[in-house]
Order: sequence, then C-alpha cells, then structure tokens
Amino acid sequence: MSTWGRIAGIAGIATGVIGAAALGGVTAQRRAVRRYHVTATGEDPGEPYDALEADRVYSVVADDGVVLHVEESGPVDADLTIVFAHGWTLRSGAWHFQRLGLAGPGFGSGDGPVARMVFYDQRSHGRSGRADEDHVTMADLAGDLAAVIATAVPDGPIAIIGHSMGGMATMTLAGLRPDLFAERVHGVGLVSTAATRMALPGIGRTLISTGNPLFRAVTATAARYPKVIERTRSGSRDAVWLLTRTLGFSRENVPGDLVDYLDEMISSVPIEVIADFIPAVMNVDTADALPALADIPTVLIVGDKDRMTPMSRTEFIAEALPRAEMVVIPDAGHMAMMEAPVEVNDALRPMLLAAVEHAAAATAAREAAR
Repeated sequence: MSTWGRIAGIAGIATGVIGAAALGGVTAQRRAVRRYHVTATGEDPGEPYDALEADRVYSVVADDGVVLHVEESGPVDADLTIVFAHGWTLRSGAWHFQRLGLAGPGFGSGDGPVARMVFYDQRSHGRSGRADEDHVTMADLAGDLAAVIATAVPDGPIAIIGHSMGGMATMTLAGLRPDLFAERVHGVGLVSTAATRMALPGIGRTLISTGNPLFRAVTATAARYPKVIERTRSGSRDAVWLLTRTLGFSRENVPGDLVDYLDEMISSVPIEVIADFIPAVMNVDTADALPALADIPTVLIVGDKDRMTPMSRTEFIAEALPRAEMVVIPDAGHMAMMEAPVEVNDALRPMLLAAVEHAAAATAAREAAR
C-alpha cells in the first residue's frame, strides 16, 4: 500500500473510532441524540429553516469569477441596509432568527427605521460557486463582501454583521478598504469571532489543530481522497451530530431540530472545502485592521461557553476598540445567534439604530462642509 493509501486508511478509521470513543460508543450516542430530540425546547423558528422567502434573489460575480448567491429581504429604499456574512461551513440560513427578528419598523421592535437585509453565501458554501484552492484566503472572502456591497448596496448607509469567519472577513475588509468603512459603513456587529490566530480550548484544540498528526492526516486525505473521509463522515452520523452540538451549542434546552439544521448545513459542505479554509480561519490576523472600526458604532457579541472562538478572543477586540459595546450571552456557545436569538437580536438592535444616527450625522456634516 502506498503512503497516501495508508494515510487514507488510518485517517478514515481513526475519524470514526475517535468520534465513537470520545462520545461514549454507538449505543450511548443514539440514546443521547434521542434524548436531545425528545426533551429539549427552544426558540420557535417561526418558519421551517431554509424556507423563508426572499424579496429578491440574484447572483454577484466575485473578482476571480466565483458566483455568489445573494438574497434580500426588506424595502429597497430602507433607512439602512444590513449585510450579513456567515461563518465557516455554514450558509446564509444561519441567520434565520435575525432575518425574522430584525424585520419591520425599529428593526423588529416597533416604531422606527426599517432595514433592508442582504444575505449571501460565502464562496464554496451554500449555493455559491466553488473557489479553487488558491482563492480561499481571508482577502478573497473580504473581496467577496466588497463585491456584494458594490452590487447590492452601491449607495446609502450600510451595517455589516459577521459571524466567526464572516466577522474575520469583515475586519479584513476594514483593513483593506478603510475608505469604505469611513464613508459608507455606519455600524458593525461581530459575533463569535476572532482577530488573531485561533487557539481553541479543550476538545476543539485537540481535534482541530494543525499540530495534531491525526488532523493533518485527515486534512491531507481530504485533499487527496475526499471520498474516503466523506464515507466515514456519513457512516458516523450520531458521533458527528453530537460533536456538532458540543462545539456549536451549550445550553441544555437547544432543540434537536436546531442541531439537525446546523448539522445539515455543515454536512452539506464538501470535506475538501472544509480543509481548504482551515489555514485562513486558523491563522487569521486582522488586528491591524481594527482601528478602521474605532469611530463606527460596533457591538461585539460572544457566548461565555463558546468552544470555537472563546470569550478571550472577543475581549482582545474589545481592548482595541474601547468605544465598542461587548455583550456576553450567558451559557451560549459558538452559534449564539441560533442558540440565543432573542438576546443576540436585542444586542444588535441598539447598534443598528445607532448606525442610522451615525449615517445621518455624517450626511449633515458633509452638507455643512459644502
């Protein structure tokens, strides 16, 4: 057997064995999955996941030709346009509860301004086109965000809300295009993200680490023999489901169908794509870009039980942006906007209202200077 063949076999077997052993064996896994589906209750999704109708659907072509899927909700003449950037292995549907909760006057709270919301799938995710392995950098993701803004929001005030990798892309764009943020972006929401190299705690550090020989073998196999990993992945569904719940959520009352939805989103992303984006996500460094956000209404949101981007990562950003508001969601994990949507929406709303005021003040200042 070749070296690659041995790596493929070891990685495939080890992925299933470690998943089963770490989570207590097949029988225990199935019992745990059933328990979560039967006993947990949470926020009513209002509509089935991925079933929310968009007012407008179209495509945006990135600089390198990748076609990005974009959906919009809300009036085109809204007071503010909010662009949502989702995280690694997800798609725009991860913003399900924000799409519902921030709609309407006062951004969903009653009287006040109305928003147009723009949701797009990151390259190689969801319904967007596949990027080649040489175009999966944080700069590429920032360029996609810029392309969406240029097409969807060529003028008027903007707020950007980014989760995890989407937050990293937002900060990267701020560093690359400080002019855009100075002139057009009037509010920023960074949810469960990091500005510096990732250092995962506990199980995340063990499983998702470029220093872990098994992890290197799995990612190498993913690039060379993706079908091997995909077969193991599909054959260990209970283990994968429980790992998704463990890394994505923290609260006991997370409903099973919400975990199902997150699991389905992640499982729909090819293993090669997951591997392609590891260097960009794990080696992120956007600290030098943070000054571009200093004068913009900004809210930093993180769950205090986040196992992927722990609270210390948000605290780092907060230290660099003393005027930003940091909101810690009790007992929430990495997918705080899905796990604790009411708290997250309540944290986003003041920033969005401040963005409208910030935009109005900027317009008045420009007119006074004429």
